[in-house]
Amino acid sequence: MADAIQINTERLKNTLDQIRLNRSEALTIDIIEQYMGGFHQNKAVPPTDSWNAQFGKYLKAHHAELGVREIAAGQKVKVNGSLTSSSLWALNHQPAE
Repeated sequence: MADAIQINTERLKNTLDQIRLNRSEALTIDIIEQYMGGFHQNKAVPPTDSWNAQFGKYLKAHHAELGVREIAAGQKVKVNGSLTSSSLWALNHQPAE
């Protein structure tokens, strides 16, 4: 990806807190959908160019600060009738201060 994606960390923390109200695990897709207000499925886009994949890498790189832990990578999920992959995250960890 030529340019880095921009993530508002405070907004993402608030998004994760909202998801935590109802569950302790979420797929990257679910987090994106809540954070962005929807989910855009990439078709025939390599992970290096995929905003969704870059978002997942952001979660992984900032896991301690966000209070998440990847518990399963590459989970096959059907979105709009076609398969994609998504990580599963444990959300019940307290973010590092």
